[in-house]
Parts: sequence; structure tokens; C-alpha cells
Amino acid sequence: MKRLYDYNTCTGLILLLIFFLITTYFVLKGYTREFDRLLLESVADFHTDLLTKMMTFFSFIGATRPVIVISLLFLGVIYLKYRNLQDVILFALVSLGSVTLNVVLKMTIKRERPESSLIVESGYSYPSAHTMAAVSLYGMIIYLLWKHTPTVKARKILITFGVSMILMIAFSRIYLGVHYASDIIGGVLISSFWLLTLLTIFQRYRKKEKKKSTQKDTC
Repeated sequence: MKRLYDYNTCTGLILLLIFFLITTYFVLKGYTREFDRLLLESVADFHTDLLTKMMTFFSFIGATRPVIVISLLFLGVIYLKYRNLQDVILFALVSLGSVTLNVVLKMTIKRERPESSLIVESGYSYPSAHTMAAVSLYGMIIYLLWKHTPTVKARKILITFGVSMILMIAFSRIYLGVHYASDIIGGVLISSFWLLTLLTIFQRYRKKEKKKSTQKDTC
């Protein structure tokens, strides 16, 4: 059973990385240009004042400063309640690694943003930093709260909340015209790969530490 779990985990991580590399290749070759253009135009047909305000809000809370504030508040509550420094370190590694990875990829690929947008943004477009930050932040919130959520119903609510926040922040970037759909897809793939890789390593480390502790107690 353990070997099957390890195999499935490795397979999933490899597939995420492969799909990201394929998406990146398509972006660099311009194969996604028509798809991206059509989707931006289709979304623009649904612009309304109310929806624009909503999407601006979700885009705002997915920006760097709000994400930092939300992360610090969440980490503070988690640490004060459960006193688990390992969770804090894991959260920091996931977040900082995601930011670093995004900067490196943007500076390497150097894709320009869409020409017209509802808000002003600077920097390169691929992959979406907002999307990567959302996957890292809300993915970690789901992971850290999961073990402290006792009922199935509460866990479903937790997952729904986390996934909804990721989707809304990601979609807001397309709606506002500051990212192409392929930027979002690339961001989801690479940030999911990074998040799940660290969680897998962390889980294995914890199991080894627990095993060592059990052996010491037995002796």
C-alpha cells in the first residue's frame, strides 16, 4: 500500500511538471495566442460595473501585501493555538519558494501582458504571480487546518473555501485583462507542483521523526 501511495504521488508530481513544461513550450511558440485572445474577448463581453468591483477586490487580496498580511495573521493564530513551529517553517518555505520561482520564471520567459486591461499592472505576464500565491496560500491553509477539522462536513467547507478563493483570484486576473488564460494555467500547474512536492517531503520527514520517537520510547 505504501509503495502504491509513493508511486501515485510521484506520478502526480511528474505529470504536473510535464503539463507545466508543455504549457510553457506552447506559450513560447505562440500556440496559445489565439486561445488566449478569444477567451479575453469572451470575458470582456460580460463586463459590468458590479462584476468589475468584485473582480478588483479579489485581485487586490491576491496581491503581494494582502497575501503577506493574511499569511502572517494565519500563521500567528496557528502557532499560538497549536505551538507547532514546523508548520510555520513549512508555510514560509512554500510561500518564499513560490515567490522566488515566479520571479525566476517571469524573468526567464519575459512574456508581455495583454495590451488592454481594466487596471494598470507592471512586470511580465507568465506565469501569474497572483495565481501562484493563491495556490500556495490557500493550499497551505487547507493542509494545516485539515487535521484540526473533525467532521467531514467541515472539511468539505474548508476545501470549498480554499478552492473558491484560488479560482476567484485566478479568474479576476483574466477578467481585468492583466493576464492571459495560459498565464493562469501555468501558474496553477507550477505552484501546485511546488506545494505538493514540499508537502510530500514534509510528510516523509514527519513519519521518520515519529518512527524514531517510537523506537526511543520502546527502548
